Amino acid sequence: MLVNQEDIRNTKVVDLAASDKSLLDIQVKRIESSEELEALYEVCRETNTSPIFPTHIALKRGRIIGCFSIKSPTVYWWMNPDTVTGRESLPIFQACDALMSEHGNQCYVLPCEPESPFFKILSKRLDTIKTKGGDNFKLFLNKT
Repeated sequence: MLVNQEDIRNTKVVDLAASDKSLLDIQVKRIESSEELEALYEVCRETNTSPIFPTHIALKRGRIIGCFSIKSPTVYWWMNPDTVTGRESLPIFQACDALMSEHGNQCYVLPCEPESPFFKILSKRLDTIKTKGGDNFKLFLNKT
């Protein structure tokens, strides 16, 4: 599943090369056109991966080698499994959908652990974003 980018303004190109003689010829830039986005999707298809809300591409000597998103519509949530039933969770999730829609998000990421009692409901209701390495991963918090 490919997810469209959101326009990110006022982002500067970051050139990581120290000089023209540097072995590290890496550049990170905002995706500015549908052609750049399609080029990224093509590279990802070649590696059987799908970018999630890409906003920037990483280039090495002019070739796309990666991407990231600095603005991903993601909802982190919690419901008490001792007091909220599966049926009761549905209008809560629908309210979340409405709020995200009000903010212009036609789709968004909703993390859920397989051990959650709500995982089965979400699995039936929503598409899954597949990663090449499978689903065994962690979310890391980076403080800047």
